[in-house]
Amino acid sequence: MLNGYSRATVAPSRMLRRVATAVTVGAVLSALGATPSQAQLVGSEPSASPFRDADLSQRLTLSLGWLDAKSDAAAVGPQAGPVFGLRHDIHLGGIAWLTSRYSQLRSERNVVDPGLPASERDQGTVGVAHHYADVGFSLSLTGKKTWRGVLPTLFTNVGVVADLADTDIGGYRFGTKFSFGFGPGVRITLPRGYNLRLDVTNTVHQFQYPETYFIAASDGTSVLTNTELRSGWQSNWGFTAGLSVPVFR
Repeated sequence: MLNGYSRATVAPSRMLRRVATAVTVGAVLSALGATPSQAQLVGSEPSASPFRDADLSQRLTLSLGWLDAKSDAAAVGPQAGPVFGLRHDIHLGGIAWLTSRYSQLRSERNVVDPGLPASERDQGTVGVAHHYADVGFSLSLTGKKTWRGVLPTLFTNVGVVADLADTDIGGYRFGTKFSFGFGPGVRITLPRGYNLRLDVTNTVHQFQYPETYFIAASDGTSVLTNTELRSGWQSNWGFTAGLSVPVFR
């Protein structure tokens, strides 16, 4: 009976959380270090300062990464897999950027037939494509300047997650769900106006199971027994690396 969470994702989830913590701590320390450093540089040569004006033009970023999709209670959701996406950033003023993103997870998931006994319920796996679209704000922790070519950021968004596949044999269909996300990141200055982006994002979205998952089959078992799990929220950590280019200068 598929009524538990997979242990296979524990280690990757823990690793991604550690990466997120490390990036956040580094970003905060960079921001906190800005004020005293700037004060010490009063009267010194501008070329000696570790701070440089950041490129504030609109930017497009093409990214690749990995989404550590969390295993759900019925184990029918998408599994961890590669994710690719496109990001657009517009500087609003001060430390704020308006960010819009589209990304896609290519993975697979388990299919179950809840009308069959537990020994026959597993119907194998099918490929899935989850589409993520969101809009939000990125905040620069060093203002309009980079620190030694690095611009640490914090990001938050709201959006939707969609799986366009039809309802499966067991009555399950992910459909389109509301989502929100947050996480730290860094922009690293490269030659000719290019930037390298590294981002860790936690995407939280809804899930919902059909009534058939709670109805007992001929052997007296069901996919799930706890009716409180009919719907809820699921957290998924992901890491992406991308190349950012200025546009509309």
